[in-house]
Amino acid sequence: MKIDNLYLVKIGGSLAYDIKPLLNILKSFSSEENKIVVVPGGGMFADLVRDFDRDVKLSNKASHRMALMAMDMMGVYFSDVSHIKTVDNLYDTKVTLQDKDIVILLPSKIVLSTDELPHSWEVTSDSIALYIAKLLRLKKVIIVTDVDGIYDRYPGGKLLNIISAKSIRGFTSVDSYLPKLLIRYKMECIVVNGKYPERVVNVLKGEKDIYTKITVD
Repeated sequence: MKIDNLYLVKIGGSLAYDIKPLLNILKSFSSEENKIVVVPGGGMFADLVRDFDRDVKLSNKASHRMALMAMDMMGVYFSDVSHIKTVDNLYDTKVTLQDKDIVILLPSKIVLSTDELPHSWEVTSDSIALYIAKLLRLKKVIIVTDVDGIYDRYPGGKLLNIISAKSIRGFTSVDSYLPKLLIRYKMECIVVNGKYPERVVNVLKGEKDIYTKITVD
Protein backbone atom coordinates (compact mmCIF):
# COMPACT_ATOMS: atom_id res chain seq x y z
CA MET A 1 0.00 0.00 0.00
CA LYS A 2 1.42 3.40 -0.96
CA ILE A 3 0.00 6.76 -0.01
CA ASP A 4 1.82 9.90 -1.11
CA ASN A 5 2.77 12.44 1.56
CA LEU A 6 2.27 9.93 4.39
CA TYR A 7 4.23 10.09 7.64
CA LEU A 8 4.39 7.45 10.35
CA VAL A 9 4.80 8.87 13.85
CA LYS A 10 5.39 6.42 16.67
CA ILE A 11 4.57 7.99 20.05
CA GLY A 12 6.04 6.32 23.11
CA GLY A 13 3.90 5.41 26.05
CA SER A 14 6.29 7.39 28.26
CA LEU A 15 4.42 10.47 27.02
CA ALA A 16 0.99 9.18 28.09
CA TYR A 17 0.41 11.79 30.78
CA ASP A 18 1.55 14.64 28.52
CA ILE A 19 0.02 13.42 25.27
CA LYS A 20 -2.81 15.84 24.59
CA PRO A 21 -0.76 18.86 23.34
CA LEU A 22 1.26 16.62 21.03
CA LEU A 23 -1.76 14.89 19.51
CA ASN A 24 -3.55 18.21 19.11
CA ILE A 25 -0.64 19.80 17.25
CA LEU A 26 -0.32 16.75 15.00
CA LYS A 27 -4.03 16.91 14.33
CA SER A 28 -3.75 20.61 13.44
CA PHE A 29 -0.70 20.06 11.23
CA SER A 30 -2.15 17.11 9.31
CA SER A 31 -3.69 17.95 5.96
CA GLU A 32 -4.33 16.57 2.49
CA GLU A 33 -0.62 17.17 1.80
CA ASN A 34 0.54 15.81 5.18
CA LYS A 35 -1.23 12.59 6.13
CA ILE A 36 -0.18 11.06 9.45
CA VAL A 37 -0.40 7.55 10.88
CA VAL A 38 0.20 7.46 14.64
CA VAL A 39 1.47 4.19 16.12
CA PRO A 40 1.25 4.11 19.95
CA GLY A 41 3.80 2.62 22.29
CA GLY A 42 2.73 0.27 25.03
CA GLY A 43 3.89 2.39 27.96
CA MET A 44 2.77 1.33 31.41
CA PHE A 45 0.50 -1.34 29.94
CA ALA A 46 3.47 -3.07 28.31
CA ASP A 47 5.47 -2.62 31.52
CA LEU A 48 2.75 -4.56 33.37
CA VAL A 49 3.02 -7.37 30.84
CA ARG A 50 6.82 -7.40 31.19
CA ASP A 51 6.59 -7.55 35.00
CA PHE A 52 3.95 -10.28 34.85
CA ASP A 53 6.08 -12.24 32.40
CA ARG A 54 9.05 -12.04 34.75
CA ASP A 55 6.91 -13.32 37.66
CA VAL A 56 5.00 -16.15 35.99
CA LYS A 57 7.24 -16.96 32.99
CA LEU A 58 4.82 -16.56 30.09
CA SER A 59 5.54 -18.22 26.78
CA ASN A 60 7.24 -15.95 24.25
CA LYS A 61 4.14 -16.15 22.07
CA ALA A 62 1.83 -15.04 24.90
CA SER A 63 4.03 -12.16 26.06
CA HIS A 64 4.41 -10.96 22.46
CA ARG A 65 0.66 -10.99 21.95
CA MET A 66 -0.08 -9.28 25.25
CA ALA A 67 2.51 -6.57 24.61
CA LEU A 68 0.92 -5.86 21.24
CA MET A 69 -2.46 -5.61 22.91
CA ALA A 70 -0.89 -3.11 25.34
CA MET A 71 -0.07 -0.91 22.34
CA ASP A 72 -3.71 -1.18 21.25
CA MET A 73 -4.85 -0.10 24.69
CA MET A 74 -2.58 2.94 24.60
CA GLY A 75 -3.95 3.77 21.14
CA VAL A 76 -7.50 3.71 22.48
CA TYR A 77 -6.42 6.15 25.18
CA PHE A 78 -4.73 8.41 22.61
CA SER A 79 -7.95 8.40 20.60
CA ASP A 80 -10.05 9.18 23.66
CA VAL A 81 -8.11 12.35 24.50
CA SER A 82 -7.69 13.57 20.92
CA HIS A 83 -10.83 12.33 19.10
CA ILE A 84 -8.59 10.94 16.35
CA LYS A 85 -10.10 7.85 14.74
CA THR A 86 -8.50 4.44 15.30
CA VAL A 87 -7.97 1.73 12.67
CA ASP A 88 -6.62 -1.78 13.11
CA ASN A 89 -5.64 -2.92 9.61
CA LEU A 90 -3.95 -1.56 6.51
CA TYR A 91 -7.09 -1.54 4.36
CA ASP A 92 -9.00 0.64 6.83
CA THR A 93 -5.93 2.85 7.17
CA LYS A 94 -5.96 3.52 3.44
CA VAL A 95 -9.72 4.05 3.25
CA THR A 96 -9.87 6.29 6.32
CA LEU A 97 -7.02 8.48 5.07
CA GLN A 98 -9.02 9.28 1.96
CA ASP A 99 -11.34 11.37 4.15
CA LYS A 100 -9.26 11.97 7.29
CA ASP A 101 -5.77 13.46 7.54
CA ILE A 102 -4.63 11.56 10.63
CA VAL A 103 -5.41 8.15 12.15
CA ILE A 104 -4.21 6.10 15.11
CA LEU A 105 -3.23 2.59 14.07
CA LEU A 106 -3.78 -0.20 16.62
CA PRO A 107 -1.07 -2.65 15.54
CA SER A 108 -1.82 -6.02 17.14
CA LYS A 109 -4.04 -7.48 14.42
CA ILE A 110 -1.54 -6.63 11.67
CA VAL A 111 1.56 -7.88 13.46
CA LEU A 112 -0.08 -11.07 14.75
CA SER A 113 -1.55 -11.93 11.33
CA THR A 114 1.79 -11.64 9.51
CA ASP A 115 3.86 -12.98 12.43
CA GLU A 116 7.17 -11.93 10.87
CA LEU A 117 8.77 -10.34 13.94
CA PRO A 118 10.58 -12.28 16.69
CA HIS A 119 8.61 -13.03 19.84
CA SER A 120 11.10 -11.30 22.11
CA TRP A 121 11.35 -8.33 24.46
CA GLU A 122 14.15 -7.16 22.19
CA VAL A 123 11.33 -6.16 19.83
CA THR A 124 9.31 -3.29 21.28
CA SER A 125 6.94 -0.72 19.81
CA ASP A 126 9.88 1.02 18.05
CA SER A 127 10.59 -2.00 15.86
CA ILE A 128 6.89 -2.71 15.45
CA ALA A 129 6.34 0.84 14.14
CA LEU A 130 9.22 0.36 11.70
CA TYR A 131 7.71 -2.92 10.50
CA ILE A 132 4.35 -1.24 9.89
CA ALA A 133 6.13 1.55 7.99
CA LYS A 134 7.66 -1.12 5.77
CA LEU A 135 4.19 -2.55 5.06
CA LEU A 136 3.07 0.99 4.20
CA ARG A 137 6.07 1.25 1.86
CA LEU A 138 7.52 4.23 3.71
CA LYS A 139 11.21 5.08 3.94
CA LYS A 140 11.21 7.04 7.20
CA VAL A 141 9.81 6.69 10.70
CA ILE A 142 9.58 9.39 13.37
CA ILE A 143 9.96 8.05 16.91
CA VAL A 144 8.62 10.45 19.51
CA THR A 145 9.81 9.81 23.03
CA ASP A 146 10.54 11.64 26.31
CA VAL A 147 14.23 12.42 25.63
CA ASP A 148 15.89 14.62 23.03
CA GLY A 149 17.34 11.75 20.97
CA ILE A 150 20.28 9.35 21.15
CA TYR A 151 23.33 10.15 23.24
CA ASP A 152 26.94 9.00 22.85
CA ARG A 153 26.71 7.55 26.35
CA TYR A 154 24.04 7.28 29.02
CA PRO A 155 23.62 8.95 31.41
CA GLY A 156 25.30 12.32 31.01
CA GLY A 157 26.39 11.94 27.39
CA LYS A 158 26.31 14.26 24.41
CA LEU A 159 23.27 14.36 22.14
CA LEU A 160 24.09 13.03 18.68
CA ASN A 161 22.61 14.93 15.74
CA ILE A 162 23.16 11.95 13.43
CA ILE A 163 24.30 8.36 13.85
CA SER A 164 24.50 5.31 11.60
CA ALA A 165 22.33 2.34 12.57
CA LYS A 166 25.49 0.22 12.42
CA SER A 167 27.07 2.36 15.16
CA ILE A 168 24.30 2.08 17.77
CA ARG A 169 25.54 0.17 20.79
CA GLY A 170 24.27 -0.45 24.30
CA PHE A 171 21.32 1.24 25.99
CA THR A 172 19.61 4.00 24.01
CA SER A 173 16.14 5.51 23.70
CA VAL A 174 15.27 3.00 20.93
CA ASP A 175 15.02 -0.76 21.22
CA SER A 176 17.97 -2.97 20.35
CA TYR A 177 16.26 -4.64 17.39
CA LEU A 178 15.52 -1.36 15.61
CA PRO A 179 18.99 -0.88 14.06
CA LYS A 180 18.79 -4.36 12.50
CA LEU A 181 15.44 -3.55 10.89
CA LEU A 182 16.62 -0.15 9.68
CA ILE A 183 19.51 -1.82 7.89
CA ARG A 184 17.32 -4.60 6.52
CA TYR A 185 14.60 -2.24 5.28
CA LYS A 186 17.02 0.55 4.25
CA MET A 187 14.98 3.08 6.20
CA GLU A 188 15.75 6.30 8.05
CA CYS A 189 14.57 7.09 11.56
CA ILE A 190 14.37 10.32 13.53
CA VAL A 191 14.15 10.32 17.33
CA VAL A 192 12.64 13.48 18.84
CA ASN A 193 11.33 14.67 22.21
CA GLY A 194 7.53 14.82 22.27
CA LYS A 195 7.48 17.03 25.34
CA TYR A 196 8.22 19.79 22.83
CA PRO A 197 5.49 19.23 20.20
CA GLU A 198 6.83 21.97 17.93
CA ARG A 199 10.00 19.88 17.45
CA VAL A 200 7.91 17.03 16.07
CA VAL A 201 6.19 19.38 13.64
CA ASN A 202 9.58 20.73 12.53
CA VAL A 203 10.68 17.18 11.79
CA LEU A 204 7.56 16.70 9.67
CA LYS A 205 8.35 19.95 7.86
CA GLY A 206 11.94 18.86 7.27
CA GLU A 207 13.29 21.77 9.29
CA LYS A 208 16.28 21.77 11.64
CA ASP A 209 15.67 21.33 15.36
CA ILE A 210 16.84 19.20 18.29
CA TYR A 211 16.65 15.50 17.40
CA THR A 212 18.75 12.53 16.30
CA LYS A 213 18.64 11.16 12.78
CA ILE A 214 19.53 7.47 12.39
CA THR A 215 20.80 6.63 8.91
CA VAL A 216 21.83 3.41 7.17
CA ASP A 217 24.83 4.92 5.37
